[in-house]
Amino acid sequence: MNALANTQVGSYVNEHFVATFVKVGTFTVANGNKQGGNVASYFCLSDGTVLHAIAGPVNADTFLKEARWAVETRKLAMFHANGDGRAYQNALLRAHADRLTQEHGIPVYDLYRAWSTNLNLRMQSSFDSFAVQRGGHGHGHGKDAGGNLARMHLLLYSSPGIKVERVYQYVFEKVLGEKISTLPVVQK
Repeated sequence: MNALANTQVGSYVNEHFVATFVKVGTFTVANGNKQGGNVASYFCLSDGTVLHAIAGPVNADTFLKEARWAVETRKLAMFHANGDGRAYQNALLRAHADRLTQEHGIPVYDLYRAWSTNLNLRMQSSFDSFAVQRGGHGHGHGKDAGGNLARMHLLLYSSPGIKVERVYQYVFEKVLGEKISTLPVVQK
């Protein structure tokens, strides 16, 4: 599922984003193939504000759909906000809420939004609400792309304007079930 190796995805990413990567987990490279680890992709503004995210590997079509959604949603939010920061933020919140409701069947407009000011408690509250509505445990392990996409929309709905440096560890450990590690890549 190497979506970034797809020519169409690569062209779109090169046209609309500045791409970078940070290794936060541990894995092994054997015979030129990566073994273990996981991936999360973030669509951010230049200041690190996360507009959208993908937790776990997805195919090229899904990656391209999500990248286009991030770009077009931002354009639409800017258009409707006309320079009003609060209206811009509300437009982004509505966009995430619409995807949750329409594509994942989660009626977020009915969710109680009295989250704690503590980021981890607020995010956990969102995932717990998701789990209750889905009858599951609420945490993906990279095998449920649809569920993880819903979790990212819920996260960004519940934590508007969050910076990537405040959320990446939570996504990697709680959503993907991986551990953050500074250990080097093992070459075999």
